[in-house]
Amino acid sequence: MLKIYGVPFSAHTRKIIIAATEKSLPFELIRVIPMQPPPSWREMSPLGLIPIIQDGEVTLADSSVIGLYMERCYPQQSLYPTDAAAYARALWIEEFVDSGLAPHILRGLLWQRVFAPKFLQQAPDEELISKSLNDMIPPRFAYLEQTLQGEYFAGTAFSVADIAVTSILINFHYAGETLREASYPKLYRYFRRVLARDSFRKAFRAEIPAASTIEELDMRLFTALEA
Repeated sequence: MLKIYGVPFSAHTRKIIIAATEKSLPFELIRVIPMQPPPSWREMSPLGLIPIIQDGEVTLADSSVIGLYMERCYPQQSLYPTDAAAYARALWIEEFVDSGLAPHILRGLLWQRVFAPKFLQQAPDEELISKSLNDMIPPRFAYLEQTLQGEYFAGTAFSVADIAVTSILINFHYAGETLREASYPKLYRYFRRVLARDSFRKAFRAEIPAASTIEELDMRLFTALEA
């Protein structure tokens, strides 16, 4: 059975959980918090990050690499377009999120407001929070709003691009922020639509109890979904 190491409320771990769920792959989630790693964690994850997977004798780090591996080994319910241009677009949107947007949401907001104070007893860097909210995140949301031309971000079917975008938007809400329909109407409607997929609903059932143990995480998004 596929083993996924991480926590379900991690944006990048969630990417792999959603991918495995979409592909109907049974998996075991093994809880690993990077700030409190188990022994020999660096041998499994050279950068000390989550997620990693173990699939038989294969151990892999990095959510993008893991996604491509899973697609090659378990091609059912493909999450990568067959058309070359759409395939490249899916990879680009995933990279845009992971390298261009995620650092400002995860490190600039979530780390400062939740994890550094809770696990390291560090005060939030208010200057970094302000820069993330006012300078870095809005133009990246605007790009996603502009580039979303159809129902999905890459081609005509749900793909890894949609997993990446939706996953990081969930963590934006965990950090105490809200994606505003007035500012990003297409992205807002898209986000709500993707959250209704069975794969996300199934992931939420495992994620909510785990996230609820971190009192500082903002759970209003899930309250709204359940209403």
